[in-house]
Amino acid sequence: MLRGLTIENFGLIGRAEFALGAGLTCLTGETGSGKSMVLGALTFVLGGRGGSDLVRRGSARARIALELDPAPVRDLLAEFGVDGEQEDCVVISREIAAAGKSSARVNGQPVAVAQLRALGERLIEYVGQHEQQRLTEPAYQLDLLDRFAGGQALAARERVRAAYQQAAALRRERAELEASEAAALQQRDYAEFALGEIRELRPQPGEDESLRGRREFLSNVERIAEALRSAHAALGEGEGTPCAADELGTAAASLGGIERFDGRLAALAARARTLQDEAAGLALEVADELERTEYDPTELDAITARLAALDRVKKKYGGTLERVLEAESAFARTLTEYESRGERLTMLGATGAEAERQLREECGALSALRESAARALEQRMAFELADLAMGSAEVRVAVHQGEPGPDGSERIELLLSSNRGEPPRPLAKTASGGELSRVLLALAVVTSESGRAFVFDEIDAGIGGETARQVALRLARLAAGGQILCVTHLAQIAVYANEHYVLRKREAQGATLIESESLARDRDVVAEISRMLAGAPESDAGVRHAREMLKEAARALDKAQVSE
Repeated sequence: MLRGLTIENFGLIGRAEFALGAGLTCLTGETGSGKSMVLGALTFVLGGRGGSDLVRRGSARARIALELDPAPVRDLLAEFGVDGEQEDCVVISREIAAAGKSSARVNGQPVAVAQLRALGERLIEYVGQHEQQRLTEPAYQLDLLDRFAGGQALAARERVRAAYQQAAALRRERAELEASEAAALQQRDYAEFALGEIRELRPQPGEDESLRGRREFLSNVERIAEALRSAHAALGEGEGTPCAADELGTAAASLGGIERFDGRLAALAARARTLQDEAAGLALEVADELERTEYDPTELDAITARLAALDRVKKKYGGTLERVLEAESAFARTLTEYESRGERLTMLGATGAEAERQLREECGALSALRESAARALEQRMAFELADLAMGSAEVRVAVHQGEPGPDGSERIELLLSSNRGEPPRPLAKTASGGELSRVLLALAVVTSESGRAFVFDEIDAGIGGETARQVALRLARLAAGGQILCVTHLAQIAVYANEHYVLRKREAQGATLIESESLARDRDVVAEISRMLAGAPESDAGVRHAREMLKEAARALDKAQVSE
């Protein structure tokens, strides 16, 4: 149950406090006095949208605080990580700065706006004039029926949505696979050609660099051979001319003859012998290289042709041999994937058929629940409408079967017969504004979850006289076992209020302010009812009529309690 609402610097409201207890709390006032602004503040503190335009001009920020009993929301608070187990009161607050930044807290702990919305859905059943317009929409009617059917139907609807999403995803995948057949065939043909071209060439990693080096060698083979012959002649076997190995041998022999006289001389002799050995070994290696420099013109031609072929595939498939080899793997995968398309289509056909069967099964289960709920709703609505001076009216819930969809396989249509003997017709075609108000009130009552507070925003629009009195009496009876906050312009409803607040607009120092006043004294209540009736709080006729209406409301409530 809501306990209190405090509004600071919100719209035209400087500060207003509302004690919200059990029973019926009415907000009245002249048109434009700010009644709906109070409900706007309540919506905002429970996660509604809001911008900096909500902040009263000249103020740094707007702040709304809502106090409530913790019992209905303890599980949500625990889920949000808010400590409320030991608290006897929960305080939800939300601020918005003139710069547009907003913040929200529950018992002083920061929370997200989405969490405020979850609390609001748990706490309040909001019924406003826009619901009268939505009441004629099939989707809204379907939601009402499912809410009336309860948790089992809502869970079944979630299963239908999950089954529909699965079936739709498989349908899309199969359609995309079938639609892409021509493109896939084109890709397969290209991949087959490219793969054949690459595999025929059989390139190896780094092959092009190696071949370019060999081509460079063969292109300069005569120069290389001449240099090797000259080096070999200088190192050894000089054919009658001195060579390095012979000269180093002479040096080693000379130093060897004197090495016994000094350790340093011995070291020099050893180095000379080592150099002689190295020169001899180097001469042999140069001779080997010289033998390998035989020129073969066909090898150079083959290398040139191979490099040209490698360059062609590099230009076509990536620029480097590494990328060509990566492209080879990708083309192979393309062929494999194409070959598996048939298997994939077969699998999608089988899986899709099972998903469609599951969807139809889930829709059938939901349909059965809805059919049962539709008949029960018709009976409950008959009782409710009888309490609202529509005893001859009859509401029918037409269930039109169709193709399975995300919300089931049926479309719901609420039909109304306002008078006995008249055939039921769609609400949009048969109901007047006053009838829609009463049908909406009846639906709100029968589809509401227990424990919620009702908030009615001018549900009395378009009604008057006896109809208004019957609506007021039903609201009063509903409030007797719960909590209702009602914005109204009808005296017939206001006379049943347990708490009555009047909103007034005044101008001060060039600014417009909205103020609220709790009507705690009988004479203040009488004056406001008189104003609502006659347009003047001090009208003698209005005052007399107001007092009579208040007495009549008290008698009606007493009579209702006795009959119950």
